[in-house]
Amino acid sequence: MTVGFFPAFEPKIAVTFAGDGASLFHHAAVLDALAEDHGVPALSSFADDREPPPNFDGYPEELAEALGKWTAWFSPTDGLRCVEGLLSALEHPSARALIATVEAVIDDLDALHDVLTIAKKKKVRFRLELA
Repeated sequence: MTVGFFPAFEPKIAVTFAGDGASLFHHAAVLDALAEDHGVPALSSFADDREPPPNFDGYPEELAEALGKWTAWFSPTDGLRCVEGLLSALEHPSARALIATVEAVIDDLDALHDVLTIAKKKKVRFRLELA
């Protein structure tokens, strides 16, 4: 099983994320750099970025318990700014060359755009979760 970023919504809505999320997670550093270059929010800013507690020496699956419940939610408008900025950046060959599986990234960004558009219309918040 591959790890990926998947959108979650508050309150929950019935939408289907058509991406697999793996390419967004695996290329997050490059995507965040592109976002910064284009003046849009970083993709990873919508995911849990809390640091482990000092002296944490447990297994990765114990980290969620050590950190406690994550309660952050974000505006889909901000998420759309990020996704649209990244899609625009990836129209340029120099940006596309930074990502070996650029088509998978674009597919995931398109899928994320679709669900964020619905979230915005329904006025619900979102975040990216690892799954």
